[in-house]
Amino acid sequence: MILGILFMGTIGYALLYKITPAEGIIRTVEALTFSGQKEQGTARVLQILIHLFGVIIFWFALWTSFDLMIEGQFTKYFTGVRIMERIKRMKKHYIICGGGRVGEHIAELLTKQKKKFVVIEKHDDLSENLMKKEFTILKGDALEEATLLKAGIKHAEALISVLPETEKNILVTLTAKELNPGIKIYSRADKKEYVKKLRRAGADFVSMPEYSCAEEIVGKIG
Repeated sequence: MILGILFMGTIGYALLYKITPAEGIIRTVEALTFSGQKEQGTARVLQILIHLFGVIIFWFALWTSFDLMIEGQFTKYFTGVRIMERIKRMKKHYIICGGGRVGEHIAELLTKQKKKFVVIEKHDDLSENLMKKEFTILKGDALEEATLLKAGIKHAEALISVLPETEKNILVTLTAKELNPGIKIYSRADKKEYVKKLRRAGADFVSMPEYSCAEEIVGKIG
């Protein structure tokens, strides 16, 4: 907004007075700081507009910055901006839905393989824990279409849905396939009867950690 005001004033003064852009920006800064001389005619209209919008923008920026600092959210705000910019640049990456123990371990393994990924997690404690490990975290609900779009699902290589509730993994799978029919989907189930439902929803691979663990233990007994 500030750059817009500077651009408008610079071009306006340069055209009105037939001066260089450098001289135009000097006049604009003088108008913003109320240190310039009183203009006449059309230039006076431009000067008033710069005064008006300049004051509004200045106080808006000052108040917003002060409000962010008071609430202790200044760093978090710019961290969020950097994360979103990082996600926007991602292509052929992995989306992990759920930042619990399984999701965290998957993120660690993908990091070792130097794979690009983003973890979607809505709970503050889990997302903050993952941020401390410098993972790319998108705070939001994986069940919402808008969240998946923010995670770059249109350009993602695969989606890994490891939410604790299988019903939610089914919904995530359905939404993901609708947004990107060609995406690979890996999902988690806690009951055998949900495996077929996940596959019908579009999951390419379904894992049941609890059953796998039980079968491995029983196999060792024999």
